[in-house]
Amino acid sequence: MYRPILGVYVALAAAFSLFPATISYAGRSIEEAKAYIERAVAHIHDVGRDQAFADFSRPDGGYVDGELYVFCYAFDGTSVAHGANPSFVGKNLIGLKDPDGKQVNVEIIRLAKEQGQGWIDFRWPNPLTKKIEAKSAYIMRVDKANVCGVGYYKG
Repeated sequence: MYRPILGVYVALAAAFSLFPATISYAGRSIEEAKAYIERAVAHIHDVGRDQAFADFSRPDGGYVDGELYVFCYAFDGTSVAHGANPSFVGKNLIGLKDPDGKQVNVEIIRLAKEQGQGWIDFRWPNPLTKKIEAKSAYIMRVDKANVCGVGYYKG
């Protein structure tokens, strides 16, 4: 009499044990992205912009961890650091749009100038999956001329 019920509980337990793996698609979170950018901004203040921006753009610089990476822009839209694509550094990317036509860098710079920090949502290629995915990035104004951010892919 209790065997079918026990079987249902075992099946439910097995199904729910898969649930967290589905939710944490890439194992990254809002908290992780925000902590990562806070650590990066502290690094800028500790070693200076030039050294920090170089560190952010190197895979072995301590600021690239899978899909988490630091990106920084001067307020004119020039990339000054980019952990996922160091070839962006030195290029003005102000007009770059996501697949939905959102001018991501315009929005990042506007957010930094107007609020100093905050979240921005857009779609962007994930460097690990090579697919365009929904992304949220926490943006922080570094000084009167630069902004940096770190995002996580929502999967």
